[in-house]
Order: sequence, then C-alpha cells, then structure tokens
Amino acid sequence: MTTDAVILGRSSAGFGMAAGITALFNTALACVKDAYRPLQNVMDSIAGNNWTTQGLADIILFVGLGLILSNIRTVQTIKPDHLILFLVAAVAVAGVGLFAWYGVF
Repeated sequence: MTTDAVILGRSSAGFGMAAGITALFNTALACVKDAYRPLQNVMDSIAGNNWTTQGLADIILFVGLGLILSNIRTVQTIKPDHLILFLVAAVAVAGVGLFAWYGVF
C-alpha cells in the first residue's frame, strides 16, 4: 500500500493541523509576553501565572481549531505525508524559536 492510497479521517487531519498551528502560536506567545510586560501582567491576572494562562490558551486554541478544521473539506483532503511534513516543520520552527528566544537572547 502506498501513502497515496491512505486517507486521513477528518478529525485526524483537522487536529493534526491544529497541533502544528498551536505549536507555532505557543512559541509566538511565549516571546511576545516576555517582551511586552503589560501582556504578561494581564496573563498573570487571568490564571494566577502567565504560564498557566498560556497553557489554557494553547488548549483552547488546539481544541477550537481542531473542531473547526475538521469540518473544512480542504483540510480533509490533505495527504498524510504533507500533514507529517507540516507537523515536523512546525515543531522544528517552534523549537528553534524557543531556543533562540531563551537561549540566545
């Protein structure tokens, strides 16, 4: 069986895409909140700690995007290889971004 014959379920495709997008969002939010103190203060006030608020935002974004993307026909037709490539690229970019932000700066 070739990977061209494999079809992802709508939830697999939708939540797979949501995972990659959430990883990128998490990195962007971590950098922005550390660079912009008023945002960090607002996030501290929401859940008691900015990291807790960030985790909650990530979960809400992942679930919300997953549900939305699961119902979009274009996302449902994505090939498994392309979804895997997107996930790997998103996590690699997010990891490098976090390393650069916290390790270098």
